[in-house]
Amino acid sequence: MIIKTVLIFLITLLGYSEWLLGTSFVQRPIILGPLVGLVMGDINQGIIMGATLELAMVGAVSIGAYNPPDLIAGTVLGVSLAIQSHASVAASLTLGIPVATIMLAMNTAFGQPLMLILIHRIDKNAAKADTAAMTRNMLLAGYAQNWCGIIFVPLAFYFGSSFVTTLLGNVPDFIQTGMNIAAGLLPALGFAMLGQMIMNKKVAAFFFLGFFMVAYGKISTTGVAIFAVLIALIMYIFIDKESASKTGTESNAVPNQHAEGGGFDEF
Repeated sequence: MIIKTVLIFLITLLGYSEWLLGTSFVQRPIILGPLVGLVMGDINQGIIMGATLELAMVGAVSIGAYNPPDLIAGTVLGVSLAIQSHASVAASLTLGIPVATIMLAMNTAFGQPLMLILIHRIDKNAAKADTAAMTRNMLLAGYAQNWCGIIFVPLAFYFGSSFVTTLLGNVPDFIQTGMNIAAGLLPALGFAMLGQMIMNKKVAAFFFLGFFMVAYGKISTTGVAIFAVLIALIMYIFIDKESASKTGTESNAVPNQHAEGGGFDEF
């Protein structure tokens, strides 16, 4: 049991190493599920449960200010405890999704402040040109924001599903209600912040066109995406070529006063 707990800890640490490894998607259930299944001695169930959790959380992607549920904690605990108790695939969802939601709240409440402290220390290191301290604090900050999951996941696995169930059952109703409300508001806030960055008068019409197509035309998002690609092709073929031809005509009419060019001509 100790060896399995250590291996579960290493898988959890790998999942939380996304910021260190780049956008490698090691935190996704489709990757972590088979690894947990391999440790638990049932890789087939690990693949099936990981794929099931991936389908359930396929939209859990950070956009703008929206933070998705903690996929690492939900997947590792959901799959490991379900395999250990010889439960069905549905049990991994039943355990995984609540754990992912609770762990998101814990990391946000207790991990993010610690990460911000380290970030301010990195600012001071940069002012002193202390690159060694900058590197050290940067690596620590990546794990500090998820220290709750790094500690909680192996402990919860070691003590078993009864520990996790009891812990989740003792969460007060007002906290669960607040988390549900926040979960509903955060995606809207994230999309609003993203829209504020990219929205202008040239793209606003296309944004609302896609929204009304989905809302009133009962068209799927895939259909809207295909329609958007067709519009982009039409604009590229007809509008861009027409403007390019006009620009070429105007440039031919005006003599080139800088025939020799400058240092940026290579680009």
